[in-house]
Amino acid sequence: MPSTEQLVKIFAKLTKAPNVTQGPLLLKVLWTLLAFSIIIVALRIWTKLQRAHRLYYDDVLMVAALLVGIVHAVMVTVAISKGFGRHIIHLSIPQIEGTMKYGALSLMFGWLSPMLGRVAFCCTIFYLTKTDSRVWIWPIWVFIVMQVAVNVVGVVVFYVQCGTELDIFWHVQKQLNYEKFCWDPRIQTDYQYLMGAVNTVTDCFLAVIPAILIENTKLSRKAKTTLWFLLCLSTLAMISSIVKTYEAKMLSEVTDYTYNLCSYVIWVSVEINIVIITASIPFLRPLFKRPRLPVSRPGTRNRLDAAPPSWRSHIQLGSALSTKNSSRIKVHEHSTQSASVSSLDAIFGTTTTEEIEGITVTREVQVSYEKLDAPSVHAALVGLVQGEMANPGLARR
Repeated sequence: MPSTEQLVKIFAKLTKAPNVTQGPLLLKVLWTLLAFSIIIVALRIWTKLQRAHRLYYDDVLMVAALLVGIVHAVMVTVAISKGFGRHIIHLSIPQIEGTMKYGALSLMFGWLSPMLGRVAFCCTIFYLTKTDSRVWIWPIWVFIVMQVAVNVVGVVVFYVQCGTELDIFWHVQKQLNYEKFCWDPRIQTDYQYLMGAVNTVTDCFLAVIPAILIENTKLSRKAKTTLWFLLCLSTLAMISSIVKTYEAKMLSEVTDYTYNLCSYVIWVSVEINIVIITASIPFLRPLFKRPRLPVSRPGTRNRLDAAPPSWRSHIQLGSALSTKNSSRIKVHEHSTQSASVSSLDAIFGTTTTEEIEGITVTREVQVSYEKLDAPSVHAALVGLVQGEMANPGLARR
């Protein structure tokens, strides 16, 4: 925070500053990005409920990240209504104090939202990693703990640096005695650089681990490339984190806060929404149908031609959900004649043939086994082979 002499110099330089505002631009960026995040998270939740019929820890954390991001946008919007985005020389004392108050309080939500989003994606990667024994799980826990510890401490450091004088951030008169009550502002800047470095490394980790999982699966190169695109989008979050970290220098510089901090707030919003969007997009894959098989040429037959005639019935006999291993058993019947077959018949025989008054009846029983544990469900939804094999019903149709 500036001293009295520094404030005089700042206002002297700003006497000729134009009376313009960056508020409208800031509002467009904030709410446009947030609208995309809300849509993507809503589709993610809808897909999980439609396909898996439940939500998991990563979904709860992602919704929490979105809600915290909304609070951040609301507080910045209030700050803009007070004058944030304009040069400080054109604001009255009440406007300056209102702007700085809501601006300072919004920072907490701007830091916690991407933290929750990264922890949510760490949980997703944790589920996916449990389907491949070749990939270590313990590094994921390290990054989860590191994310929470570094970012929460960063919030605490920012708000306790002036002791009990929290309102020094927005009371102009108290800011004249900033050096008397508060730590060296370079401490805050240095810790912001540490937070940025940890967040950037986490984003890099969250891009590398999915690439390893994809490479280990038995898929075509085209399918792997598609999954890489979906699961490795954390590289975009990494870029936004780097830029935001660079802009963090504005927090401790003696400057025209109400105008110059707009670029930092924009990049905070970009980071929040990119983390939320890139961590949720992989779960939208089931919404898109597989390409249709090409129409066969005359004289050739494909798998559709070889399908049974339409008069063959496909009857679901029953299903049971195991509480021990969260698994589902599905029993289906193909029959040339409508018949009632009990689940017990399906267990003790796969194909039976009997003759009734000269009519031959063939019963074909198919038993499929689906694992409904979190790792298998997540692997199936994002398109990993091991998940689709364990959960054929969750595979993209």
